[in-house]
Amino acid sequence: MFYIAHFNAGLRIYDVSNTRLPREVGYFIPPEPTRRYGPMPEDKLVLQTEDVVVDRRGFIYISDKNQGLWILRYTGPKPEGAAP
Repeated sequence: MFYIAHFNAGLRIYDVSNTRLPREVGYFIPPEPTRRYGPMPEDKLVLQTEDVVVDRRGFIYISDKNQGLWILRYTGPKPEGAAP
């Protein structure tokens, strides 16, 4: 599984168990920001998911420039050949 922070497209999760045919199996897009909490972005408010970390327990941590930290968990299908 690849977990990718994709700026205005939020978090994207790809199953790459078949290296010739990776497929998107999950995503999370934070809600549109309505209030500025920090200095960035300087122009209009937009989604900016920038970092993603996954711990051993399967918790996914993503950061957004204006909204802070989101803690998520992937509950979709397991990749082919994954341990139960």
